[in-house]
Amino acid sequence: MRRLSLLAALVLTASLALTGCGSEPESEGVASGGTSQPEASTGGGDAAAENLSQDEMGVKFAQCLRENGLDVKDPEPGKGVMLKFGPESGMSREKVEQAMEACRKYNPQADSKPNPEQEANGRKFAACMRENGVEKFPDPKPGQRGIQIDKEAGSDPDLEKAQAACQSILAGR
Repeated sequence: MRRLSLLAALVLTASLALTGCGSEPESEGVASGGTSQPEASTGGGDAAAENLSQDEMGVKFAQCLRENGLDVKDPEPGKGVMLKFGPESGMSREKVEQAMEACRKYNPQADSKPNPEQEANGRKFAACMRENGVEKFPDPKPGQRGIQIDKEAGSDPDLEKAQAACQSILAGR
């Protein structure tokens, strides 16, 4: 089964960081960007972007993705950018990857690795998702920014309910 690589901080709508997002035409996934940290450094070399808060970076990231052809909404404060790409989206993997690369400078965590707390929260989040009905929700791999989910986990009918129950874990609450 093909998997998605998620960019910026994973939070199905919460906050951890994600690093690369794209999907195969038959794959589906969900990702979000942003963390609960107050300031961001992009590593992308854009001085203006480096002075933005995580929420401001999320808005700039979403705007840039839209300017590059992806249909994404502005994030809610503190929750990161929600990205969902599947066969029904009509977006090819190449289009998604091109937009992600073009907008990399606004991705709050594009060039960094997760810290130990983020990795632990990612594992706790995955366990919580499974406990709340999404049995196929995977653990993040060590050093991985975000979580990879396949179509089966991404289309689980319990996903939204589990996400609501587990979301605060990624924010470290």
